[in-house]
Amino acid sequence: MGLGNLLNLYRIQKLYSHFRKGVDNPTLFKTKEYWLEFFKIAWSITEVKEIMGWLQGYKTYIIAALTAALTLAHSLGYIDEATYQTLLALLGAGGLSTVAAKIARIQVDVDTKLGRVK
Repeated sequence: MGLGNLLNLYRIQKLYSHFRKGVDNPTLFKTKEYWLEFFKIAWSITEVKEIMGWLQGYKTYIIAALTAALTLAHSLGYIDEATYQTLLALLGAGGLSTVAAKIARIQVDVDTKLGRVK
């Protein structure tokens, strides 16, 4: 087992113990500092970075599927109107950001092929 694997194992254990602190003291789940530390630890784990890399071409499709599931849940009466509108706005903003990122990547690709990259 290499040093990188040991560090990653340590980070996973650290994330688990941080989560257990929140389970043992539920008021921590309401604090911003707890969640900032949680995501900071989670982002340092290699597998999380690999998953985010794998999602590179699928984020728009995932948001579209979540929007469809949200609409279905709302039409079946599981979600009230206010919650539906709030979640739909968040998913819409996420969808726009993924499209904007894709357009920026396409522009970089075009500039690279045309030799306009500095």
